[in-house]
Amino acid sequence: MLKIGSIILRERKQLQVTQEALASYCQVSKASVSKWEKSQSYPDITLLPKIASYFDLTVDELLGYERQLSKEDIQKRYSGFAERFGKEPFEELFEEIEEQVKEYYHDPAFLLQISILLLNHHMLSTDAPAVLEKTNQLLVRITQLSDDVWVLRQANSLRATTALMQADPETTLRLLGGVIKPSLGDEIILATAYEQMGDKEEARRVIQVMMYQNVIYLVGSSPLYLRLTSYKSQAFNETIERMNDLIELYALKKLHPNMCLQFYYGVAQCAAINGDSELLYTYLTKYVDVCTIDLLSFSLRGDEYFDLLEEWLEQLDLGTNAPRNIEIIKKSIIDSMNAPFFEPFKEDKVMLELRDRLRWGLEEKQ
Repeated sequence: MLKIGSIILRERKQLQVTQEALASYCQVSKASVSKWEKSQSYPDITLLPKIASYFDLTVDELLGYERQLSKEDIQKRYSGFAERFGKEPFEELFEEIEEQVKEYYHDPAFLLQISILLLNHHMLSTDAPAVLEKTNQLLVRITQLSDDVWVLRQANSLRATTALMQADPETTLRLLGGVIKPSLGDEIILATAYEQMGDKEEARRVIQVMMYQNVIYLVGSSPLYLRLTSYKSQAFNETIERMNDLIELYALKKLHPNMCLQFYYGVAQCAAINGDSELLYTYLTKYVDVCTIDLLSFSLRGDEYFDLLEEWLEQLDLGTNAPRNIEIIKKSIIDSMNAPFFEPFKEDKVMLELRDRLRWGLEEKQ
């Protein structure tokens, strides 16, 4: 159904133009404009470019024609670009991405995934700040288009992340203000509803997803907490002990190795800063072990305990695949060993051996 009538009404009111003025511009009667706005009739096709120009719109925008992509199409386009990054010049791919953005500028789901794509690869650009700013513009556009609560939450979170990358913590705090509030959790309510309906399998799936995400979030948040407590030895050491227990308890090296990597690397970072070589090499060894043994093939999955996750994982916007090209992931892992806080240890025999083992281990997984 064409939306041209409501669009003409909306644009006319925004410009504070009367029906008489628009009718005079189009050389039609005021009654004709009134019928357009009430969807009782449509403008002659020859008038469409003229009306669109008057309101500074494209004809597609005037007609309310919004191109939408299926979830599968979005995944395919994301994966295609992610695979090409690292193999082709970023700037050339960015031009292609911008053309697709223009074509699907009314599709918030597509714009959301393109924003994630750019955040995951902006560091490959010769002008990363400009790419981040473009990403922020897309995220703002999503908030103007969508009324989907989940999409808006993701867009807001990504805007906060982008602001941090732009060294603008004030904007991050403004966007996320009030996020930390007591909450029962909709998952518990949802699972209880399924249980009351007699669908225990679906109730169990909902609780599994909640438990899985909470475990992942808990381990994933630990590197920051470690940095914040590194001066308090008791809290720091207890955090390490508890995260290790969780990793073993939930078999996270197999279930979600990337979370283990973040934790092990976080411990190694704090140890390096504190000059604790024993702790540093203990956790860098764990880091290299996961990278070379457990990490690839870079896909999300369940296990014997979380046996109902597959359907949920498949419903994720990008499916179960990695958000970046595998070669880019490997390069970022190898580069992680050259972080500034490892500089005092760069010539240590153990450090050199770990770097070599990491590089050779990743190169063997072609």
